[in-house]
Amino acid sequence: MIHGLLGSLEFFSPASRLSDADIYTPCLVGYGGLDNRDNVENLSLQDQVDFVKQLVTGLIQKPCWLLGHSVGGAIAMMFAAQNPKLVAGIINVEGNFTLNDAFWCQNISKLPAEDWSRDYEQMRAEPEKWLLNSGMDPTPERTAWAEKILNFQPATTAQAVAKAVVRDTASSEYKQTIQTVVEQSTPIYLLAGERSKDEWDVPPQVLDAAKQFIVQSQAGHMMMLEEPNKFCEIVKEIIVR
Repeated sequence: MIHGLLGSLEFFSPASRLSDADIYTPCLVGYGGLDNRDNVENLSLQDQVDFVKQLVTGLIQKPCWLLGHSVGGAIAMMFAAQNPKLVAGIINVEGNFTLNDAFWCQNISKLPAEDWSRDYEQMRAEPEKWLLNSGMDPTPERTAWAEKILNFQPATTAQAVAKAVVRDTASSEYKQTIQTVVEQSTPIYLLAGERSKDEWDVPPQVLDAAKQFIVQSQAGHMMMLEEPNKFCEIVKEIIVR
């Protein structure tokens, strides 16, 4: 499970909800512990792909399913294009396909570092407001999870990755990456939230190649935060099928 701009996907304990599968929720480069946060200024999505490859070849050691959420969806597509024999299938959860999917990243990338740091600290201080702005009822459980998510990375990492998303997904190389995955016939499942699906800019060739486009009802972009049990039911159904 490859997290997006804000990590990680461990916050809702997916391993306990998908007990029949081996679940990995790594923190990408620049995230998590303080020793993982150095030299993030020039991060690229390829750096994250290389990190995922180390995990798959070193720890998992067999073809696996890749679930990529948001920015993680772009990383999953890049990994699959470069390492088709290591991928059993992709569950792309509102992953970034074009710059239209990077609205927030574009805004963050344009801000002076000081301004973004101030804005991010304000988000951290008000997790309930962040949830409300994301269209979610700030229940105690969701608020606790939001605090984990917002405190999982410094502002510098979030901005560096936002810049990488804008730079890398706008490139002709990334468009070719998407086409390569399609041509490899890698099984692709698309998963979107009911409230956010219409904003997801999925290329026609991906729509045509996808095994299924699944919509999680009564949820938005952070569907695993809103309804984690339903999210995991969908994931299990895809893999079992």
